Amino acid sequence: MSRPRIGLFQTPGLTVSAFSAALCLPLLVMGSLAPARGQELAALGTDPLGQSAAFEPVSEARLNTARGRFRSALERLRGLLDRSGSGGNWRKYLDWPELERQAVSAEAADVESLGKFYRRLDSGASGLEMQEFAGVRRALGGYLEAVSTARNPEAATVYEKRLERLAEAVATAAAAGTPEPLDPVGPLLARLEESGQGLGIVQRIRRAVNRPNLYLQVDESLLGRGVNQAVDETAPIDEVLLGTRVRGTGHTTGLVFIDFQPASDRAVVDFVLDATNHSRTRGGQGPVTVHTIGTAQLDARKRIFIDEQGITSAPVEADASVSTKTAGIGVSSRFGKRLIRKIASRKVAEMQPKARAISEGRVRDRIRSQFEAQTAEPIAQASRDYQTKFRRRLMDRGWYPEMLHINSDDRRLLVTARKSLSDQVAAFSHPPAVDPDAVLAARVHETFVNNLIEQELGGRTLTKQLLEEEMKKANRPMPESLENDADQAPWSITFAKRKPVEVKVSDNTVRLTVHGTKYTSGDREFPAMDVWAAYKVGRLDGRICLVRDGDVQIYPPGFVPGGRQKLSVQETSLRRILQKRFNKVFDEVLEIEPLQLPGQLASAGPLPLEQLEARKDGWLAAGWRKADPVIYASGPMVRETIISEEPVVQEGLMLESAAGPAGSGELAFVQP
Repeated sequence: MSRPRIGLFQTPGLTVSAFSAALCLPLLVMGSLAPARGQELAALGTDPLGQSAAFEPVSEARLNTARGRFRSALERLRGLLDRSGSGGNWRKYLDWPELERQAVSAEAADVESLGKFYRRLDSGASGLEMQEFAGVRRALGGYLEAVSTARNPEAATVYEKRLERLAEAVATAAAAGTPEPLDPVGPLLARLEESGQGLGIVQRIRRAVNRPNLYLQVDESLLGRGVNQAVDETAPIDEVLLGTRVRGTGHTTGLVFIDFQPASDRAVVDFVLDATNHSRTRGGQGPVTVHTIGTAQLDARKRIFIDEQGITSAPVEADASVSTKTAGIGVSSRFGKRLIRKIASRKVAEMQPKARAISEGRVRDRIRSQFEAQTAEPIAQASRDYQTKFRRRLMDRGWYPEMLHINSDDRRLLVTARKSLSDQVAAFSHPPAVDPDAVLAARVHETFVNNLIEQELGGRTLTKQLLEEEMKKANRPMPESLENDADQAPWSITFAKRKPVEVKVSDNTVRLTVHGTKYTSGDREFPAMDVWAAYKVGRLDGRICLVRDGDVQIYPPGFVPGGRQKLSVQETSLRRILQKRFNKVFDEVLEIEPLQLPGQLASAGPLPLEQLEARKDGWLAAGWRKADPVIYASGPMVRETIISEEPVVQEGLMLESAAGPAGSGELAFVQP
């Protein structure tokens, strides 16, 4: 059988400028530093809760805070419904007037009604996954918890039981060093926060189980492949300096490149022009012609700042250093040649400092203004891409990390993120070390993936028709494992609300589990069933791949294979149906395609994966091979010129071109 190929972090069809891709790549795509168990979690192992706090009645301030969040979420949803053509239908489904009345006063709120509205918003109906609906559901859940706790005479007992469950889960996880025992911790912490109970305990445990769960880093040499360019231009010189017309030829060579700067609060990237101009010119007045050799060192730097809010920049800094040497003085007069040449030589020496200063000033100003103009649009485009293709898109889907930090050192751009809602946990340990030869590295904890999938699929029903529509909207073909599904009856999967599709990472193994609460095939309906397959990290023909460890497993939730419990006739029938379908999905070998980068960064790839490490604390580390040494492309880089000189007449007598480089024509760098 043919082996499927998968590509990690690929973005097919993405066409952006090299400049934009260089800045956005880490955000589109995102030995141990510490022991496998986090120090904070290990410290909680023997005393998970510390000094326990007694139950406190829910205060009016807490109720009003929860109600305020609920009202704010309703306002955001109202805006969506006002803009939507189906807003009226949604208002009817939600019983909007009554929903709003529940937010008027906490005293008048009805626990039973709040529960009814929460179940309606949590039904998994198509559309309820949108960020505005999800925001109302989460805020309503917090409001419901606060109101019900305030009115429940057994609230103190509920509180004590929650603390017991919390302590048990944390102690078990600390002893095992694995994330699985922490499954109940997120919801327990959320309920305590919503009712204002044990906030010191909540804070203590969150510090241990809410560490960043995504680290990305990109080497300067990788981004340089799409941005760095060589400058090699020869152009005529024709200008006027201090009243003397100067003509000749200038040859400019150098580089435009990116240069990362160390910064802890944001990423700092410089776009640098480093070039040298060599010129040969002649200038004359009257019978005298002076031949000059000039050299100019040209430097410009445009500083870019990248943080979680966006991309900004500082004005261009430019510098120029000019030196000239007289190669010869010609005199066309028939009489007094020696005297005229002597006077001309003295005059050249006297005027040289002034000419150099004028020349350097002109070059500096032109480099500054023209480098600024030529980088303006690429930077603006990168800023727009950052907002529309990254920040706004993730926010609209509710995927934006709860913590995002971007910074740089002298050779890498670094992204650190945490994705976890109030009822979810994140990593509890430090990630594995990065392959030192990797130019692109991603370290992702299983909680990052699971938390995102839970937001997107929790409680939803996926049908064959819906999947086809989603793939068509995304302009992508159906997965190869499902494209020949015409002989199958229409099917659907209703996912569990918690961990609908779960990734579990352990030593050298990645296990993927689909938690379905209901399945249909044609007119037949089947109960809950879990489907999973485990893959070992291995190599095939020298390349990293994932090899399935045994058969696809399909059992009811909680079922122990080989135990006394037996499958029912209906469960056995469902197993056969799911086995046929999921054997197509979970192939025996998954080859990982080399990473193809977008746009001009493609010249650095495809990058083969050289590190794939799976650890029992839930971390998965991937590193792509170091690219070849940077090769600078030649050729014109912009349509405009950076350095050009229109004739400007100034008073005085200057017989040599100390400004030879200023008239060197085109000094170009690639328009990204």
